Amino acid sequence: MHGRLKRNKIRMRASFWENALLVLIGVFAFVLAGSLDERGIPQRWGTAIVGTLLTFGLVIFACRPRLLRWSFWAALAICLAVHVLAIWAFFEYVLKNFKRFSILLWLPVMLTEVVVLLIVVNRVEKKLSGKHETIELRF
Repeated sequence: MHGRLKRNKIRMRASFWENALLVLIGVFAFVLAGSLDERGIPQRWGTAIVGTLLTFGLVIFACRPRLLRWSFWAALAICLAVHVLAIWAFFEYVLKNFKRFSILLWLPVMLTEVVVLLIVVNRVEKKLSGKHETIELRF
């Protein structure tokens, strides 16, 4: 009985800090977007930067148990490099005539990308490490 109460208390404490971290990531992203707008950077590039930070922040948050593995960070770096090239090409050529592009319009793409990144990071990590384990995501 006593052990069960102690575990629940630890879980509640951990979930509080995890939720606080999520809120801070969101606040930081939107403060950054406002700061970029004040400096004269077109809003579409602010959307690209904030979208990248939120997407990869959510992937890192979902993969917390794997943060100490080199293979996870290598897989994430590979995905980030591909993401940056794709986003640059899309925002530079497809959205060339748009000065303003709201992050709310980009939100469905970001959420889809989070799901795709979770799968791709997992597969690339398996290729790099050679370990095939079942991974439980915790949001």
